[in-house]
Amino acid sequence: MHYRTKIHPKNIESPFKPDEMFFSVTDLKGIILTGNDVFYRTSKYSKDELTGAPHNIIRHPDMPRIIFKLLWDYIQSGKPIVAYVKNMAKDGSYYWVLATVMPLKDERGKPKKYVSIRIKPTTEYLDLINRVYKELLEEEKKGGMEASYKKLMEILNSYGFSSYDQFMKVILAKELESKKDILKVEEFKDLSLDTHFSKVVHSVFEAARKLNKIYDSIYDKINIFENFTKVLQEKSDRIFSLTDYIRLISLNSSVESFKLGSKGASFSVLSAEMRKNSEMGNKIIDDMKKQTIKIMDDMDHIVILINISKLQVIMITKFLREVLEKLQGGELTEEENKEIEQNIRDLLQILITDAKEIMNYSIDMQELLNMIDEDMKKLKILVKRLEFLYLNGMVESAHHTETSFSIIFTEVNKLVESTREVLGTLHTPLFEVIDKNKEMGREFKEVDRIIEKMYRELDLLTETV
Repeated sequence: MHYRTKIHPKNIESPFKPDEMFFSVTDLKGIILTGNDVFYRTSKYSKDELTGAPHNIIRHPDMPRIIFKLLWDYIQSGKPIVAYVKNMAKDGSYYWVLATVMPLKDERGKPKKYVSIRIKPTTEYLDLINRVYKELLEEEKKGGMEASYKKLMEILNSYGFSSYDQFMKVILAKELESKKDILKVEEFKDLSLDTHFSKVVHSVFEAARKLNKIYDSIYDKINIFENFTKVLQEKSDRIFSLTDYIRLISLNSSVESFKLGSKGASFSVLSAEMRKNSEMGNKIIDDMKKQTIKIMDDMDHIVILINISKLQVIMITKFLREVLEKLQGGELTEEENKEIEQNIRDLLQILITDAKEIMNYSIDMQELLNMIDEDMKKLKILVKRLEFLYLNGMVESAHHTETSFSIIFTEVNKLVESTREVLGTLHTPLFEVIDKNKEMGREFKEVDRIIEKMYRELDLLTETV
């Protein structure tokens, strides 16, 4: 049984470096099962004091309750969450973390444990969050959790975030980017591998370093995907406005042809064809817009999962490095070895689960990208048809110089050129993102292969030397 004496918060920061990370594993009720050395050192509790204690043993009174409610809502539904958290060490000092909490799932996909990985916040968002949390605490005093949640969403919306999901995607990306030169994996030199356990751990460590390089490559593709979705949304809106304008022009042409009576029959046919063309174009663009929304949704999931996976890989390598440093100082007990092995397996299990989920989104996105490619081909055919209508319209206009048809069809030609130009600007980024998506698929197959190898290495720990 763990009893917590009353701790008074102090305005002193507990040391936690930007190049450090720590993790803890809890059961479904939030009881701490294990952690790593940086966790114990930063919280200033011993391993024995934290093992079996509720995770809220380190909760700081400056934290609004709504953040923890959000956290539990996410992880209990099987989703990861990223949040800024102010913790309190045993001596009352504080330390801020960006916590990424993930459910570790069983074979049925139900959470069986929770893993939390923490890094030190180093972006301008921490100052913002410090102010926001004070406001949320005030709201909680006046109107409880509901008022606090409403205030949180109002503030996030005012900063351009449509949801908490979007906010956590941005903050994790920004925090990782701000530490890309310091939060990294380093090789472990001058290692004396004199035990079976140390040899296996070192082998797993080297495999994890290979994983990190692959995730660096995957991570570098994020901007290409995100930029494409923005361009796609912008250009599809532009094409829609062009095809809609063609419809309006076709209506003007119909009115002009009606004025000519029987002499305007050919113009009436051309006008009807233009209207039909624009309606088909609008339908195609409408489909593209739906596909774009789905791609953006998939991309949001892929970005957050890639960033979380990147975090997991670095955490695995840092933890293994801690273990190797301990092994340098002498052999560990059998119980400690078992705990280390279980921690590695837990971290790898989350990584492989996320990798499979990313691959599913990637496959779905590939289908959507192919559909957009097909829609663009259809639009190009419509543009050619429209160009043909323009040429016929100009020939007919030459016989009716007293009408405004030449002006109408000259305008049609401008729209043809504009549509062709917009489609041209989409062509290169579309094929680039299709290629990158395929490349990412190959990389995840390699991730799968390396993790399988790591599991086989861990299985060697149970074998007799």
